[in-house]
Amino acid sequence: MNPRSNLVKTILFTLFTLIAILSVYQVQAQNEYSFPAQTLMQRIDDISKLSKKQIAYDISRVEDVRVAAYSAATQNTEEWLDRSLKNTPFIYRKKADGNYYLVQRPQQTDTSEKGSLKGRIVEAETSEPLIGATVKIQGTQFGTITDMDGYYRLTGVPEGRHTLEVTYLGYTNEKVDVRVRASQTETYNVVLSPDSKMLQEVIVSGVRRERGSVPHATVQQVVQEIKELQVVASGISSEQISKSADRNAADAVAKVAGVSIRDNKFVVVRGMNERYNLTYLNDNVAPSTEIYSRAFALNLLPTRIIDKILVYKSPSPDLLGDMTGGVVKVYTKDATAVKHFDLDIQLGVRESTTFNHNFLTYKGGKYDFLGFDDGTRALPKTVPGYGDFTKANISQKTYAESFGNILQYGKIKALPDIQMTANYYDAWNVFGKTLSMLSSFSYKKESKHWTTERRQGFTISAQNVQALNKMYNDNINEDNAQMSLLQNFTLRLNDNHRIRFNNFLLQQGQDQVTTRLSAGPFVNQPGSDGEWVYDSSIRKQEKNTIFSYTQRFLYSSNLSGSHSFAGGKQSLDWNGGYIFTRQEIPDQRIMRFDNIDVSGGTYPVIFTDYNWTAIKRAQHYASGGNNLELGKISRSWTRNTEQAGNLSMDYKAQPLKWLRIKMGTYHQLKRRVLFRRVYTLNEGDLNENGSHAMGDDNAWIIGGSGNYMNYNLVYYREQDLGSVWSDTYLRDDGSALKVFDRTSGSDSYKAYEQLNSGYVMLNMQPFGDILDISGGVRLEYDRQRIASAISGSSSGYVNVPVYVDNKTADWLPSVNISFKPTAKWVLRAAYGETVNRTEFRESASFREMDYLNNQTITGNSDLTASNASNYDARLEWYPYGEKKSDLLSVGAFYKEIINPIERTIDKDLGNSKVIPVISFSNAKKAQIKGLEAELRKDLDFISGMFFRNLSVIANYSYLHSEVETPNGRYYNNETGENEFRYIKRALQGQAPHIFNAGIYYDNPGSGTKVAFIYNAVGERIYAASTGRTGSDSGGGNYDEAGYLGSQIELPSRQLDFSFSQRLATGWQLKFTVQNLLNAPVEIAEDSNFTYKYEKFEKDENNRYSNDIITNSYKPGRFFSLSVNYSF
Repeated sequence: MNPRSNLVKTILFTLFTLIAILSVYQVQAQNEYSFPAQTLMQRIDDISKLSKKQIAYDISRVEDVRVAAYSAATQNTEEWLDRSLKNTPFIYRKKADGNYYLVQRPQQTDTSEKGSLKGRIVEAETSEPLIGATVKIQGTQFGTITDMDGYYRLTGVPEGRHTLEVTYLGYTNEKVDVRVRASQTETYNVVLSPDSKMLQEVIVSGVRRERGSVPHATVQQVVQEIKELQVVASGISSEQISKSADRNAADAVAKVAGVSIRDNKFVVVRGMNERYNLTYLNDNVAPSTEIYSRAFALNLLPTRIIDKILVYKSPSPDLLGDMTGGVVKVYTKDATAVKHFDLDIQLGVRESTTFNHNFLTYKGGKYDFLGFDDGTRALPKTVPGYGDFTKANISQKTYAESFGNILQYGKIKALPDIQMTANYYDAWNVFGKTLSMLSSFSYKKESKHWTTERRQGFTISAQNVQALNKMYNDNINEDNAQMSLLQNFTLRLNDNHRIRFNNFLLQQGQDQVTTRLSAGPFVNQPGSDGEWVYDSSIRKQEKNTIFSYTQRFLYSSNLSGSHSFAGGKQSLDWNGGYIFTRQEIPDQRIMRFDNIDVSGGTYPVIFTDYNWTAIKRAQHYASGGNNLELGKISRSWTRNTEQAGNLSMDYKAQPLKWLRIKMGTYHQLKRRVLFRRVYTLNEGDLNENGSHAMGDDNAWIIGGSGNYMNYNLVYYREQDLGSVWSDTYLRDDGSALKVFDRTSGSDSYKAYEQLNSGYVMLNMQPFGDILDISGGVRLEYDRQRIASAISGSSSGYVNVPVYVDNKTADWLPSVNISFKPTAKWVLRAAYGETVNRTEFRESASFREMDYLNNQTITGNSDLTASNASNYDARLEWYPYGEKKSDLLSVGAFYKEIINPIERTIDKDLGNSKVIPVISFSNAKKAQIKGLEAELRKDLDFISGMFFRNLSVIANYSYLHSEVETPNGRYYNNETGENEFRYIKRALQGQAPHIFNAGIYYDNPGSGTKVAFIYNAVGERIYAASTGRTGSDSGGGNYDEAGYLGSQIELPSRQLDFSFSQRLATGWQLKFTVQNLLNAPVEIAEDSNFTYKYEKFEKDENNRYSNDIITNSYKPGRFFSLSVNYSF
């Protein structure tokens, strides 16, 4: 063997051995894990990064705990945690997904007199579990954090009562009174709400994530806000709304103490109808959504975007003076610095509507399902446009070709209702400033079908003949499609300065088909069997078919700013707003038919069989039976456009610790323009004005002037409607039918309003929080100018122009005093002057037909504003102070109104062909007295887990009003003339009582919410009669049968049910039933003029007395199922 070769081999072997040894040493060095002495929070973060595992912990409890240095040869997460947590108050727990969380180390003590606490911590609105929330017992070392499912558990807790404190970064802290029993485990679930003032990031295992929860108002927050307000107020929170079956703001506000809803959309505060109340949307005056009033229809706002609703009931200098009933402030969820999206989809089934195969409709536009017409119903270009009162000068052939020819309805199966709301929140950094945004889009498509029976005009003449003026049977079918967009931006310049830009857009289309059968008059002769029989030999029935489409566009924009100076001792808020709204009723079509039993009748014999044929020309047109202005078919186009701009500024200063000064100004300019064009289809033998020769006894007879008339075309049948609007029927030679342009200067009005106001108020707290005195004075100058016209008495007559120029200047003082002897008691007293001004529609001499209610609406140019003095007192008790939302309040109020404005109704029952007229008038004065009580109570004082999750909310209002109003239609038998009298009755629109009650079950642990909510409103006068009974008229002639009585809405009752369940992370299911009782909606006619409802009765002689039900229908139950997803 070569020695040199052996040496080489020896050297190589030695080298490889050294390399191997060094490699093993290096690997061992590389696999040694060393942790220095550090805080426990730093140690956990290091372990989390090395192991790539999430480890949840309570920062506030671990950041001050220090741990010793430690080295490990292997990578073992649980070994690291065991060694690191040794000699600390914590241990770790492992989840099924491999992640970990720290909990308090169980105390090794005698537990014979100790118990345990467990539960779940969830977010308020979504019921989502909160991971890593801190749970501790106040004043002790007992504490832990929630696990990955939001659960916590504390063991070895001493027996007795304790305060459980729950905190979570970015959420409001909650303190809960708990009771621990020896050797038992008590369950306490806790709900946390996002804190809008702490939009910070949450740290879980050292990994940052954006907090997606949106701050919203809880019951407790709203209760505390009401407590701190300087005025008398009530309210409802987003949390309470989410537990109910409410689908829109109108449903929700009806649960507030002293508040009810009329027509399912208009708010009534303390029994005073919508004209006495003012609605704010995010602290800005809400735009008018109606042609007839300034009211805002609250059913346009879905509940998903509502944060809270507050109702201010006592005046204050910083509120507009036109709030005699109250101010309803609706706050939507605001743009906040979070990133969040939620989607809510709801399907609804309505009794008697959904899946009904006999739902009536007609061919409309292709975009009807989106809430706007595609031009199908637009005013034809062949006729003058809106605002042009020139008569159309076109041929009948042009009428036939340029107007739509859809006059027949069909039947379809009504599909389930659908409603969808999507909310998106986001925020960006713009030049170092935070710009946050809320986009909320809502869409709904719903159908309603109902039938109603109407009776009208029960009266007893001086000869004891009982008469019923008219009977109706209505079949109403309504489709509603609506889109809305809420787009809000908030730019946070710094802690003291913010700019907001809020926008609201609405597009709504409502399509309606109504068929109305009517007959009358009828009589019940003395000695008869009590059956109603025709009053004449002409047994005439009529049928009207109405196609009505209403589309509404609304845009409201507000740019506002909030600025704080001098360390918060001074602030300036400003706001500029613009509102545009357009409401159109394009191509409203009314087809009129009748059926005459011609045996013994005076009308020409055209058909001998029963048929619905085009309505006949009335014989007694001079006595009100003239239907020429209505035509066999009428078609009208109406456009109402309104624009308004407002500017406001409010300045606050605190020169002294106990004194605050506030002053401000508000200005508004408003302009409304309404135009209408009207066309009727009549017999072709009328003159160019669409009338016939007055004084000619034969003028009413078709062809009576000697012209040739084709009766087969003039008296078309209902089944011929598909071909009527054609040049076969529409002829220039007058032998069949003609279209007449009946547009005149009375088909329009223009209105302008200027409001300038300012106020100064002081807020004084001379003894700290014990006494709070707030008062001042407001000055308002308002000028309304309205130009309209009264139509001539017959076709071709000159219109009479009417100009209204109302100027008012009002000094409105007010004071609110709150006495708070402790944190649990508040005693309030308030006084204030308010004004109630006329509205454009009320003062404009504009006449129009309300086909749904079969009445004419006209304004009163002599109407004047009313003034009111308001007094309030209320005692509030908060048994737990700020800890809970429990509340008991009792209050009283008194109002004295001079010249109150009321809705009136008028009809002479001596003429069955004239429909009722709705108008407006001033009473002399009114007084309103009321008591209110409200209770909010958690039932956790009753032992048992079930009652711990149960609460009740109830309120009751008792109201009494008396109005003194003139009536000049009372007949004096001695003088033989009508005389003037003052009568006393309840104020129109005032209900004697309002009751709301709800029982709510909310289990945060399981995410289950159940509620039953009951609402009841007493009877109220819908429209007050200006007439008197027939027995007061004397003479016994049928033409002096008296007048139509007041229309009284009978008491309403509604019971709703709601069930919601958290399904999984981000998912919620909700099932609701509205109107479980399905109580009828009824309106009675005050036939005996007692101004209250007295049941219609028949005595042993088959004679009737008291008040008839003039309108009755059941709206049906509404079932809805919704799914909500949020992330």
